[in-house]
Amino acid sequence: MRTVYVSEYPVIQHRQENGDVVTGRLKRQQGTLQIACAGCDTLFVYRKPRPSRIAHYKSPLLPPVKGNWDTGDDEH
Repeated sequence: MRTVYVSEYPVIQHRQENGDVVTGRLKRQQGTLQIACAGCDTLFVYRKPRPSRIAHYKSPLLPPVKGNWDTGDDEH
């Protein structure tokens, strides 16, 4: 059985080999949220998304916007 980690909750959708789109609801089993699809022999396991490790900086190409509360530069 193949294991796929997903970040969607509580419902996932996936396409099976025959082209059908199957919807499944994650349920708590063995301490994690997961669902097994017998049609494609896959175990879907939920993992909470983590914050990015990459620092994202404001683009120098964007014009200054009054009221941009993310950077603290509201003195326009």
